Amino acid sequence: MKTGSVANSYLYLISTSGRNRLLTLLRRARSPRYGAALVVGAVYIWAFLVRPANTTGATTFLLGRTSEMIVTLLAVITLMGSWLFGSDITALAFSQAEVSFLFPAPVTRRSLIVYKLMRAQVAVLVNALIWVFVLRRGGTALPSPLRAVSLWILFSTLNFHRLGAALVRASVRAHGGVGARRTRTSIVAFALVGAALVGGALAHRAELRAASDPTTFLSSLGHVLAQPPAYWGLYPFHLVVAPTFARSVAEWGRLIGPAVAVMLLHAWWVLHTDAAFEDAALEASAERAKRAEAMRSRRSIMATSVPRAPTSTLPLAAHGHPSLAILWKNTLCLRRTAQLRVFVGPVIMAALLGSAFGSGLPTRTKVAMSALVLAGMLIIFGGRLIRNDLRQDMQHLPLLKTLPIAPSHIVLAEVASAAIPMTIVQIVLVAIAFVAFIGGHGAPFGTGTRLALLISSPAALLAINGALVTSQNATAVLFPAWIRLGPAVTTGVETLGQNVLATAANLLSLVVSLVLPAAAGWGILALASSARASALVIAVIVGAIILAAETYAAMSYLGHALARAEPAQT
Repeated sequence: MKTGSVANSYLYLISTSGRNRLLTLLRRARSPRYGAALVVGAVYIWAFLVRPANTTGATTFLLGRTSEMIVTLLAVITLMGSWLFGSDITALAFSQAEVSFLFPAPVTRRSLIVYKLMRAQVAVLVNALIWVFVLRRGGTALPSPLRAVSLWILFSTLNFHRLGAALVRASVRAHGGVGARRTRTSIVAFALVGAALVGGALAHRAELRAASDPTTFLSSLGHVLAQPPAYWGLYPFHLVVAPTFARSVAEWGRLIGPAVAVMLLHAWWVLHTDAAFEDAALEASAERAKRAEAMRSRRSIMATSVPRAPTSTLPLAAHGHPSLAILWKNTLCLRRTAQLRVFVGPVIMAALLGSAFGSGLPTRTKVAMSALVLAGMLIIFGGRLIRNDLRQDMQHLPLLKTLPIAPSHIVLAEVASAAIPMTIVQIVLVAIAFVAFIGGHGAPFGTGTRLALLISSPAALLAINGALVTSQNATAVLFPAWIRLGPAVTTGVETLGQNVLATAANLLSLVVSLVLPAAAGWGILALASSARASALVIAVIVGAIILAAETYAAMSYLGHALARAEPAQT
């Protein structure tokens, strides 16, 4: 088959699949609940992303050298996770229909690689467009078309790099020492990048320690990253990031050429690992089939290429409330499917921000700040890291509907399965911060206030996490076809645009639900004439109780929606 006809066939397949998916979503919009969601989403996009922004006096945050180097560092950290912990190899998988029709077809394996890369470009383009609108309110000087091209090149390069890292790891895993020798250039190159970053931090540690405030610390960090040896390691990645931060069209014209060259080099790297790609694709396709079979047989497996055999379990009492069995099942699911790599990014970000907020203060204060930042990040992003709730179990809706448990109790158990683990981790972080602040400098509150917050934090954190997880589960129940169900969550910088919209919607719902609790707590504090610490404890706990009551009412409504849900909707 000629190359042109093969490419046209692939384009036809991709465009037809995308058109059919879009038409399916539009048909669902005829349903009142999907139609309402579409209207709300359109209003949000217009209000925040499309409506003309007043950029007069806009900050130069997105145009500064500091932000440019920090974004480069974050991109490298994201890619480093793929090397240390591995990418989800099922991204290389072909569907059963693709295996049946494309593999026997008169096409080369190289052309199948091109097809997978073309399919990946659909998601990259969508997220690049989202970020074009997001960044237009940050003071960037580039026209929207040039900004879109810059983001497309950036996200495509990151996608190629993670794919290449997955292929390297697959080759090493399959061939051992021979595979490592065959891919030693890639392994050594990224090891040198890590060494350059560590060397730069050590060589300029005095400058970082001398920072007296968060702004100065971030400026010092950007300066350190722009100096050798750290800059040597970041240089190839900085070439791809630089066009997005161009300060003029002329500067963009000078920077776009090297960025395109780096992207094409990554594409060449992936295309010339075709043997590893073929082996990994076949393995990933088999893995996808195994996952589908596991879902049909109502079993849960890990989101890795080789499931871990369970080595331990948790005891379950023979008697008790039936919903506790769901909590038990989901806890086991979390133990067996949790992946350390998804927590590396938040921990590194918390350490950087904690060091920034604790600039010029003792190390123990920086530790306390980092712990508090990580606890706050789990409130915002924890729902994407822990998904052992209805976002996974809606795949088994027929089984859920046969259980002798009230639907509202099912929703309560599912929400608790994700909210309780997050709350436990956050309580530990708050306790670490409290201990680290003892005898140190830079504590944000007095000892009495810190103790009051420590005492009341379990109730507050559990109520907030419950409200956020309930909102996320509501999407799975009310709009199951519009979200990704299952334990696996697509990661990477190019998916951040979609995550921004989802996170903003969840936080908006939390803000609305906090109106009454905040008013009640403020009233209690206003009436307290003395013993402010004890009044703070009472105010926080009362607010948490009100928020929990609102959340339980939402759970009851979701229970009715779950009872009416049909398996065909998922």
